[in-house]
Amino acid sequence: MYEVLDYKKDPRSYVRAKVLEGLIEGRLALEMLRKGFLTNSASKAFISVKAIVSALVVKNLDRIIKDKPEKERGWYEKVGYSAPTTGLIGISYDLERLGYDVGLIVRIALTLHAFSYNGFDPNLANHRNEEEVEKDIMSIIQFLTNNVKKYFEDTWNEELEKELKALTTVQQP
Repeated sequence: MYEVLDYKKDPRSYVRAKVLEGLIEGRLALEMLRKGFLTNSASKAFISVKAIVSALVVKNLDRIIKDKPEKERGWYEKVGYSAPTTGLIGISYDLERLGYDVGLIVRIALTLHAFSYNGFDPNLANHRNEEEVEKDIMSIIQFLTNNVKKYFEDTWNEELEKELKALTTVQQP
């Protein structure tokens, strides 16, 4: 059965679950890439970034909304905490203001999200070929392996460490 975590009641558990989701989705993206499932891999890479951004928002919610107008504070509390696709760029600006280097990776994830739906359609594509898509997916994997542990060291545990190691193991040729 699927358990829904309430970020307000237990923010620490919510953050840990989202970090775990981000790492697992990153590993799945890499495994799918290795098997040649490019659009599925792109979709998983996007989901991994979305999960990590959601975890960062909940972890830093008080700091993010501190000087925001009431309407924007309400948006973060009702929807923004989940890092919705349509709000990711604005959220990335707020997280960058707090010192998290997520702007570029969010934009890469959004192009992969579009690719997962549109493929190489010449009227909709941001990528020209498979190599560009693969580089973007690998940029997300690199982001995960280089940043997730340091961004979440206050909630890091053995389960997260195990999943990070699984991701880096898959990464090796």
